[in-house]
Amino acid sequence: MFALFDDIEVKCGFIGKAGRQRTVLAEMLLENEILLEPAMNFDALDTLCAQGFDAEYDYDFMFIDIDSLGGITAIIDRLAGLRLNCPSLPVIMISSEFASDDFDSTRRALGDISLRSPIRYSSLELSLFEAMQNNKDWQNSISYYRQDVAA
Repeated sequence: MFALFDDIEVKCGFIGKAGRQRTVLAEMLLENEILLEPAMNFDALDTLCAQGFDAEYDYDFMFIDIDSLGGITAIIDRLAGLRLNCPSLPVIMISSEFASDDFDSTRRALGDISLRSPIRYSSLELSLFEAMQNNKDWQNSISYYRQDVAA
């Protein structure tokens, strides 16, 4: 069990195509009693948000399978839009193109954590913990920027 989430119900979303990546991730999370919702796409999330769905509160984390969506170049604008529209939603990006797992804020305009696929169990646990802290830092930076622009 991921010690951080003992006695806490955690719900994760997944943007990408249903396939091996989602299946393996769902199995690892389920071992810790964490639910991974069925695969969706950015359009589905946009539609839900437009209908009053609040992704920031309905999901504790959002995993994005970059490879199944055509690579980072194909979705970079969608990632940036998600970050601005749902700043308090921790985003964990997954790709075989990443050189290594990245738990810092290097790609913070696109997501909180970058995991190299295939995902290791230990990396997944650390990503959930670090994504929360990185997301708080992202919210502070975006809040500061918005205040500065308004002034």
